[in-house]
Amino acid sequence: MTGYRSAGIAAEIDRAKNVLETAGVSVDAQADQLRLPPTHEGVLALAIRESVTNVVRHAQAHSVRLRLVQHDGVARYEIVDDGRGSTVMREGNGLAGMRERIEALGGTMQRDGHDGTRLVLTVPLTKEPAI
Repeated sequence: MTGYRSAGIAAEIDRAKNVLETAGVSVDAQADQLRLPPTHEGVLALAIRESVTNVVRHAQAHSVRLRLVQHDGVARYEIVDDGRGSTVMREGNGLAGMRERIEALGGTMQRDGHDGTRLVLTVPLTKEPAI
């Protein structure tokens, strides 16, 4: 991960709340304390930043629910907004890059644009892959 320095997941969640609230979007955020390898933390922090940017720029949302939890050896990040959504599944550069970084860690990305937008990322919490 060159070109991006992460202050950590907690700082990125705080930044996300601030950005969304400044944009007039109400936020319900929950984040577990996760112990992540540095590569995983950087990828998830960047995904949080990119997904929040997408909400602010494109969603026209009034509220957002953000969750970052760890369960059964997997970190799961979910962001759901009540915005305009989109059933067009073409991914722009931001989402495509996010998918590539998540999949490089053995993770998954799912997006649903019906009734707002729901983005779910999962990353296995195993040893760091050789990227």
